[in-house]
Amino acid sequence: MFWKYLLFETKLLLHNRKNWLLGIAIIVFFPLYYSSYSLTEIKDMHRMKKEEAEQFNTIFNAFPEELRETTEGEAAYNNLTQQSSLLNMQRFYLWKKSDYDKYIDDGIKLSELRLELHAMGNIGLHPKYVVPIEEIQKEIALLQYYKDHELSIVPNPFAASNYLPVALSLISGLLFCLFILISGSSMLVVDQHNQSVVSGFPISFMQRVTGKLTIHLVQAMMFLLGGIIVGAYYVAGKTEWGNFLKPVLVYQDADFIAVSTIRYIVYMFIAFALIALFLYIAFVLINVLTKNLYATILILIVILLAPDLLSVAGVESNWLFPLKFIDIASVLSGEAAMEFGNKKMDFKHSYIWLIGLNLMAFVILYLRNMLLYIRRREFALKVS
Repeated sequence: MFWKYLLFETKLLLHNRKNWLLGIAIIVFFPLYYSSYSLTEIKDMHRMKKEEAEQFNTIFNAFPEELRETTEGEAAYNNLTQQSSLLNMQRFYLWKKSDYDKYIDDGIKLSELRLELHAMGNIGLHPKYVVPIEEIQKEIALLQYYKDHELSIVPNPFAASNYLPVALSLISGLLFCLFILISGSSMLVVDQHNQSVVSGFPISFMQRVTGKLTIHLVQAMMFLLGGIIVGAYYVAGKTEWGNFLKPVLVYQDADFIAVSTIRYIVYMFIAFALIALFLYIAFVLINVLTKNLYATILILIVILLAPDLLSVAGVESNWLFPLKFIDIASVLSGEAAMEFGNKKMDFKHSYIWLIGLNLMAFVILYLRNMLLYIRRREFALKVS
């Protein structure tokens, strides 16, 4: 009987025009956003290295002469001299369009020298020219990945492989949450307005909920997958496919690791599925309590925005950090960890928390249903 009910709900969902419009919107977003993204001015490696190298003229001129006479000052000055030399060699390799392996080796040495200068306290160096440790870690992770996988270090920023992670990051957070909440807003409409029809299926409330969650989740993820595929083909037609083995940085264990683009997309897709499932369960739980569609959506939006709202109000909200895992892009990039000062807000813990949030929401929904069932039985026994 469960499968018949699942088929019944599937037919209802396929006839839901609102969800089809939302699905088309999420699919069309990927090629449409590229029109804006392609106009973005992105600094190429030649320009970035030129700007870095030119900064050393100011750095050397501003370095205190009296400090150079000290042992620490001389060591720091020699460190900066080596950095300048390595940067100019990198510019030469880029201009020459060859010896990229030497470019990578010099880049790793450059990052190590910057870490050494941090250990010295960056003496003699104006804070404006100090490269943050996080940026150095990112650079090392990327260069090491290029070296291990023998990839070209001069990617096309507008290729499909580079565009998709950017587009997925933009969808992450409130935009994806709104898509899920609106698409799931009609989950309980038939049950609440046509109870005689639903009562024709002799299955429990939790079985009905499981069926609804399954088909809504499958539909939402199919729309998202369709958007990724359509977007990839569209961008590839405009530019090129690129290389899906190129690295994307992911924050983990207070450091940055480089993973392939295809793996990053898979990570994001799985995280989106866990987020969607949690939001659907939370929607059902709150909706059965309020019996009001708009109130349910409003309550969920307020809950999801609570960390940001409290932060703006100047209220300590670190205890709400699990809700920030909903914005998976900021977690994978390390922005969430920097914002909350919590090093455990990384890739590994995001999956653990998202699975935990799903289990917690489902258990609460199950216990509430069991409690109602027990009360109804007790009431029926009293009446009889």
